[in-house]
Amino acid sequence: MKSLKNLTLVAAFMVTPFVVNAQSVSDDNGFRSYTFVQPQGGLHFPLTSGSVSDLMQPAVGFNIGRWFAPVVGARIGAEGFKSTSYVNNAYQGFNFFNINIDGLFNLLPIFNKNISPKYNFYLIGGFGFNYSFAPEDVSRYNKSHFAHNLRLGAGFEYRIFKPLSVSLEYRVNNTADYFNGNEKGSDDWYSSLMLGISYNFGYSKKGWNEGRFVEKAPAVNLTLSERRDAAVNERMKSWVKRMKGESKADYLARTSEEAIQTQRLNFGREFATRAAMDSNIGIAGGNPMYNAATQALMINPAENMPSIILGVPLAAAGTLAVSNLRFENTKYDITPDNQFEVIYTEAVDVKTGQRYIYNKANGTLETDNGFISLEDYQLKLKQAQLMANNSQLAAQTNAVQKVEEQTFNVKNTTVTRETQQTNNPNGTSDFTVRYKYNVRNEFSAVEDFAVGQFDAEKAAGSKAMLAVIAKQLSGEFAKYIEAGKPVEIIYHGTADAKPINNGIAYTGKYGDIKEQPVTINGKQEKLSVTKAEGITSNKQLSLLRAISVQRYIKKNVTPLKDMKVKESFEVEVFPDEGGQYRRVSIAFIFHDTKQ
Repeated sequence: MKSLKNLTLVAAFMVTPFVVNAQSVSDDNGFRSYTFVQPQGGLHFPLTSGSVSDLMQPAVGFNIGRWFAPVVGARIGAEGFKSTSYVNNAYQGFNFFNINIDGLFNLLPIFNKNISPKYNFYLIGGFGFNYSFAPEDVSRYNKSHFAHNLRLGAGFEYRIFKPLSVSLEYRVNNTADYFNGNEKGSDDWYSSLMLGISYNFGYSKKGWNEGRFVEKAPAVNLTLSERRDAAVNERMKSWVKRMKGESKADYLARTSEEAIQTQRLNFGREFATRAAMDSNIGIAGGNPMYNAATQALMINPAENMPSIILGVPLAAAGTLAVSNLRFENTKYDITPDNQFEVIYTEAVDVKTGQRYIYNKANGTLETDNGFISLEDYQLKLKQAQLMANNSQLAAQTNAVQKVEEQTFNVKNTTVTRETQQTNNPNGTSDFTVRYKYNVRNEFSAVEDFAVGQFDAEKAAGSKAMLAVIAKQLSGEFAKYIEAGKPVEIIYHGTADAKPINNGIAYTGKYGDIKEQPVTINGKQEKLSVTKAEGITSNKQLSLLRAISVQRYIKKNVTPLKDMKVKESFEVEVFPDEGGQYRRVSIAFIFHDTKQ
């Protein structure tokens, strides 16, 4: 008992600094350190042989600690009550307690500085000692009943309200081999699952959800500008101090009057940007206006903020939907009448990827003169385009002799053939024939291309179309195949959005394809597919499907090789998934045919 009294005095001595320092102290970043007391109750699990249900015992604990910073804290505590030993095929209980000093490491502020202060997730690492009240037949190897104790663990804390929180901790402890009275040549282990409740002396939310700086608590009636000025003044106090190792000349240059004004302006804008984000201030697209003469788009943000001007070309303005704009890297300032204003932003059209930049620092000569609503501008553009199309259609009426469409049903596939004959001024014609197909919805899964498949001769739908093409080019359209005459062949392959996670093996069936020019969404690109690299994108799958059609035509419509053949490839990747988006089509344009 004398030893136990001495241990109690030592523990009391170690706890004293925590209790004496219970008054909160604020650091330079605004975080207020605080002290807490934490009673706990839970379960004790010896990690040894035997039944868990028989070994499990109740445990209680009590901790006193302090959070010195949002990430770092420490505590001293005691835990114990009952434990069970499994020795010689028998369970025997005994009482114990331990005293530990723990380091606490809160992870959430590291990964998210705006994390809610209601939640903390922390790691525990500590050391101390165990004292066992076990009878001699259990502790016969340790007459002093003492053993070291090392532990690791983790805890989750939920703050109910400002001073009170609950926590759940799991800890694993390492102690001497003789702790449970059963020596096996290695240290003993036990764990505990503890539910606790903490009372926090002087806890403050300030600093737990702030970033680089925190306002000093302002009077409730301060305006937005006054709050900004107070925060800037606090930051400037540190900024204007001479840094360690900084020469007098460098210090004077760094803190010149111009530099001070610039730094105050930057700090003020950082405050305004953070305040706007905390208030969920955003840029709305209400009533967008467009000036065709200056190619400028005016957007009126929400919250009565001043307008911003984006340079948008005429071509882009014709199809731009302001609702598709995503604003990134937005910076704010505060106007003299205490309103937020945007001083910089990048507007990204999520459909096209086009980026438009607004920077107030560059100035603008725009006024309201010449602006009309974007909707009215787009309507006028459509009307003008419609008139132009009608004029073009009228001019082409005499040139196009006939356009016909015909379908052919092959089992569950419908092949569509479109033909067009255009008269040329020299007395010849251009004859165009296009083939595509459609598979009945309920058979798409089995007759369209399977996922990763690209051979058009192995998919039932495309195979049916190829059979129709071979028959008609050798039959009714054979008259257009003349040696030496020019013909254009356009191979078109498509793919769906099914992701290719680990790549698809390519056996080299069509050889290594390197830098093949293709048209993708109207733009020219070059694609390669090699046996060594395999297939890693849906664009490559689309190209291989188009190339499989090319190989079929060369093998089965041999008279084409005597013509002047010009070939091109088009690929397309749809944003959705499904067999109906994995198909092929083809177009032949026979030039200089007889009318």
